Amino acid sequence: MTLRLLKESELNLLWSIDRSERIDGLYELRDGVLHKQAADIDLRGWPEGDPEKYHPEHEDAFHRGSWFMGVFKGDTLLAAVGLDSLPLGPQGDWRQLFFLHVSQSLRGQGMGVWLLDQAKKQAVEWGAKAVYASATPSVNTVDFYMAHGFEIAPEPDPRLFELDPEDIHLLCLLD
Repeated sequence: MTLRLLKESELNLLWSIDRSERIDGLYELRDGVLHKQAADIDLRGWPEGDPEKYHPEHEDAFHRGSWFMGVFKGDTLLAAVGLDSLPLGPQGDWRQLFFLHVSQSLRGQGMGVWLLDQAKKQAVEWGAKAVYASATPSVNTVDFYMAHGFEIAPEPDPRLFELDPEDIHLLCLLD
């Protein structure tokens, strides 16, 4: 496997990552507390419209200097992480984790942790004090982030909250 920065022409490969998973629980944030709800979701592929919705955003971000790292086996993208270069937060010293996707076949092997650590290092290089994630509310996703230094964001970013109000908005303070 090869780890490297993604080229602009490779951003469309994100949609080839096998993000299938069985979701047996979802979180809802009420009054600052996570409430777990049972779910039975067999997630296959990407939600309809996601590539069309997010690909232009990723291209715009690429042009403004955002950071995209991928793990390849040959020409196949197996995992990727994206970090926005735009300042975020009350002091402008946070950076948004766009996404962290790991193919189903690689999960549980430390790849997600390693990619997240690389994104945190990049944020520090940019002078950021925190990484912000608007995470899908699945228990697996939120528990992963919280096990790796993220906490419930004290105040969700208004723009990101408006885009995805059901997401769990998380913040990881950096050393």
